[in-house]
Amino acid sequence: MRKFRLILLLFTLFFGAAIYPEKIRAASTIPTIEVKLVNYLGNKTSITVVFNGEYKLSNGVKVTSGTEAVIKLSNSKLSMETSKGQVLIEKESSISAAPVKTDGTLSVNGRKYNGSFQFVIEKDTKNGNLYVRPINKVDIETYLRGVVPQEMPALWSMEALKAQTVAARTYAIKHMNDSNMVDTIAKQVYGGSSANHARSDTAVKETEGMVLKYNGALIDAVFSASNGGWTELNSSVWGGAALSYFAVKEDTFDFNPATKDKFTWSIQLKQEQLPATLNLGIADTWWNTLKEADADNTVLINIKKWLVSEGYTNDVAKIKIAKIHKLGVDLTSLSAGGRVLKGTLKMDYLLMANGKTAEKKVLEMNGTAASKIRAIVGIDRMTSYLIDETVTKKGSIYMKGRGNGHAVGLSQYGARNRAEAGHSYNQILQFYYPKAALMKEYSGTASNSQGMDDKVPPNISSFKASIDYKKNTTKLSMKINKSGKLTMIVKDSKGKTVATIAKNKEVKSGSLSLDWNISKVENATYTAEIIASNKDGYQKTAYHKVTVKKDKAPPAISSFKASTDNKKNTVKLGMKTNKAGKITIVLKDSRGKTVATLVKNKEVKSGSLSFSWNISKAGNGTYTAEITTENLHGYKNTMKQKIIIKKPVKVKKASVKPSVLNLRQKPNTSSKVILKLKKKQTVVILSQQGSWYKVKYGSKTGYVSAKYVTILK
Repeated sequence: MRKFRLILLLFTLFFGAAIYPEKIRAASTIPTIEVKLVNYLGNKTSITVVFNGEYKLSNGVKVTSGTEAVIKLSNSKLSMETSKGQVLIEKESSISAAPVKTDGTLSVNGRKYNGSFQFVIEKDTKNGNLYVRPINKVDIETYLRGVVPQEMPALWSMEALKAQTVAARTYAIKHMNDSNMVDTIAKQVYGGSSANHARSDTAVKETEGMVLKYNGALIDAVFSASNGGWTELNSSVWGGAALSYFAVKEDTFDFNPATKDKFTWSIQLKQEQLPATLNLGIADTWWNTLKEADADNTVLINIKKWLVSEGYTNDVAKIKIAKIHKLGVDLTSLSAGGRVLKGTLKMDYLLMANGKTAEKKVLEMNGTAASKIRAIVGIDRMTSYLIDETVTKKGSIYMKGRGNGHAVGLSQYGARNRAEAGHSYNQILQFYYPKAALMKEYSGTASNSQGMDDKVPPNISSFKASIDYKKNTTKLSMKINKSGKLTMIVKDSKGKTVATIAKNKEVKSGSLSLDWNISKVENATYTAEIIASNKDGYQKTAYHKVTVKKDKAPPAISSFKASTDNKKNTVKLGMKTNKAGKITIVLKDSRGKTVATLVKNKEVKSGSLSFSWNISKAGNGTYTAEITTENLHGYKNTMKQKIIIKKPVKVKKASVKPSVLNLRQKPNTSSKVILKLKKKQTVVILSQQGSWYKVKYGSKTGYVSAKYVTILK
């Protein structure tokens, strides 16, 4: 996924009106834009190009498809020579190349571009060096095909891609004559045709010519990755007058969809970076081996790069940060959107002077612009001005914040999340550019119906909500008077989305119905927000109330009674229930083990109920009847009742056969004799152990040999 740190510089004043579909007389041709290629190329004195199609050069020479050539800068002049050594053009201050057919592409150092090219000599204003600078001239729609997937992942929701496309088109046309129109984040990242993707191509095609205007003039449709939950005014970021089509408001859809946070970031640095006792006079003895405490921290690396870019020295290797006394922002003076405006920095740094000694320098900034502090520590680390904490404690500096970018205009992650929630690109743009109008700037060759849009969106009527509590569904039925797309979102009383029933669903005219699963929603009144749009994107929103009133009280059990019939080996369970529903009865022993399930989800009516339990295989003891009732809306309750089984024990008796029989203490002949039993005396048999009976006679209990007694019937 591409990074979205979009720092858009050098903004002109804008104009500002609510986004509503508006039709104006559109131009018939698509404008062109000239873009300097810097981002993927850098500064080069030699560039390799490959012609994919026939091209004509500025000197009239035609170059055949497949030709590879090198454009070189030598003695302040440009030349072009094929890989086979053929000189195509030489000693020119600029070289142009135009495709003979519009489908031709030119590969510049491996990246393909449509359109024509001009190669010029560019002078670096800082060091005076000369470079070859390609300028790609291409129509706006083709340019956008190379911009949109660079600024927003092409696999994101289509409505988010369309919103990004309209913002990018508006910005491009407004700035198309800027002298510094480059392919970097300073304007818009442009990747040529190598960046094209089918989904972003669709977003470009389906919004062709659509732009945002205020009072008839193009707005400056800036955008950033994330606003951290609050949008911002242009005047708070870049100064000047606040523009009417920007506003400060909470953006609840701006969050990281993976983590649900507000793109939090943090900075931590030690104050003491180098020992204070260093001998600067012999710096050459320790310079290459001694590292700062946070030498690998990108903030420290960024500070050094900033010092070089501002001319404090010409080599990062000649700088060491010794101590950071102060680094922070002023949280008492904030912008309208709650962002910091001022910051402070004081640090000691060392410069290697002559290869042997070092000089100590002090950089101090008090009450400086927060944008300067961000530039120094790096926009990749201080990703926004929405700061929650800035503190120095225990020798360390801490800073924490939210968001990624300036937060003016469209939030790319906010657009993504809004699209996922069912918002159309019109609605997304309306939120981020309030009071701006969505208009068609030009028709081009691919516009529909020669620019005559259908302004009338589908109309929703005869809305009805029918709730089936047994199935936990609400059937939402309605009529629509023409074909189009339909989005339905259900929100609670606080405006929070609880369900997206349909999102850009293709529907035909006539009756239609949609089901809403209400199994996880509470009793309340909800709002069904129905957005119907026609093929040209014109839409109408209808709102309907839906009240969910589930019966949360399950059937109550009363008058429980368990009656045992030992003759029939059954227990009759009687009870009463106050309403119809379902009942389940599970019987468990003292260990919690299920011994019987009498009924399971049996539908019953209110009144008296009776169930029978066969206890022929159940032993004496205490059991628990778990009775679960469920009402017609799925709400359950479980109660427990104790049941005691006490079957009568059948006594087994025997008669002594010999004249004398010894009742012994243990089941063996060597055991002590407890009592001498006489012939025909009756004993009660308690148990059997091998060939011995355990018997009871009177109060005495002992063992007798089984062969010496007769079992009585």
